[in-house]
Formats: sequence, C-alpha cells, structure tokens
Amino acid sequence: MSVTAILTAAGYATRLLPWSYSIPKEMLPVPINGRLIPAIQYVFEYLYDLGIRDFVIVTRKYKEVIMNHFSVDYWFIDYLKSLNKIREAEEVQGFFEKIEDSTISFVPSPPNGFGGAVLAAEKHVNTDFVFIAAPDMLLLEKVPINDNTVFVSTSTTPEKYGVVYGSTFLERIDEKPSNPTSNKIFLGYAVLDTEIFSFLREVKPDKNGEIQLTPAISNMAKKKKIRVYEVKKYYDIGNVQSYLEFLKNS
Repeated sequence: MSVTAILTAAGYATRLLPWSYSIPKEMLPVPINGRLIPAIQYVFEYLYDLGIRDFVIVTRKYKEVIMNHFSVDYWFIDYLKSLNKIREAEEVQGFFEKIEDSTISFVPSPPNGFGGAVLAAEKHVNTDFVFIAAPDMLLLEKVPINDNTVFVSTSTTPEKYGVVYGSTFLERIDEKPSNPTSNKIFLGYAVLDTEIFSFLREVKPDKNGEIQLTPAISNMAKKKKIRVYEVKKYYDIGNVQSYLEFLKNS
C-alpha cells in the first residue's frame, strides 16, 4: 500500500492571534518525551514512524520558517558537538536522518480551507493513497494504515469540530453543526485513496469562500466504505485554551 502524507499548514491560525501573526501555529513548541519540538516536526516523525516516506507539506507565503526547519545542516551538528552538547547533537541528527530518508515537497497555497490545502497537493502525489494530517492535532497513539479510514474521537463540545456519524463505517461528517446528535469528532486525520481529489473538486466553497474536507469525505462515503477508527489519546493545540491544557498535562 503506497501512501503519501499531506500535512496542511496554509492557514492563518486566527484563534492564536496575535502570536500567530508572524509565527506559524505549526511551529508551536510541544514537549514530547523530554524534548521540545515544533508541532509539525512531531507530526512528521509520527507519520515517519508509521512507515511513511513521501510527504507533501502545503504552506503559504510568510511561512518559510517551516521550510527552513526541514533543511539539513550538518555543520550545526559539529557545532553542538564542539560545545559538548552530545545529547542535543544526537537528537538533531536523528531528525536530519529522517528528513534525508524521506521525499518532502513543499507546495504553496493561499488560505483556502482544509480541503483546499489538500487539493493543492494533488499534483505532487504519485501513490495510491494519501494520509491527510492536520498539524494542530497531535495523535498520541499509533494508528493503523488500512484502506480508507477516518480517525475520530469523542468530545464534550463536538459542535466545534466535524461531527462524525457511523460506527464501523462512516455515514457522514457534519462540519461544525449547531446541534449535533453525536459526540464523535473528526480529528483531521484520514487515510484515503486518491479519488478524494475528485470529490474535493466537486465541493462548493463555504460562506467564507473556503473548500472544506469533510463534505468531500462524506460524499466519498456514499460510494465506498470508509472505516471509522477511534483514537483514545490526542490533543488539539489549535486554540489557546487547549494548547495551554496540553502544556499543563505534558
């Protein structure tokens, strides 16, 4: 099963303003196993550890810091070693080795919604499946890569997310409904075959002029089976309150 990971990082992160005015939310520092790393690095390494080696990172102008973070500079490793910072050198070198073992494409896109960002990656995908990942959501447990799958969890405030209906197989996802009758939420992670691009092209822009991913997945679910996989451990770091909660519990 050939899979390309699509990491979406083209938005403005208005829920994190004014901090996010000049610093991408995907570069938010997250403490993981005694390391402080950017969120997008965590997601990259998470997917790498699942066996994925092809990556497309969709970004926009003024987010060059993300591209810079994924550049390899072995002089810096030598510099750390000269300061006797051996542990730090080993950690950075490990990240560099994963980068060099992967194919990473950076695709520019205007802020055009989650679905619009995924659609922007289409020409750079040469595999049968894509693993879509939203870097402001951190999965803290390993998930399977099996056929068409959406990754979900439960929430006490499902109206803030895409609300998922269906247990074993997906029925539909409603984007931020006012009165949801399900507490299952879409985590912004999905393994889908590349027909998802066709469904995305059929989605009409929402009231904000953005193309959403959830209606495309819902339409796809009408024609083929999409499994629902529940994730127990995750963190949403896309707003101030949830990010601070993550830091408090880490």
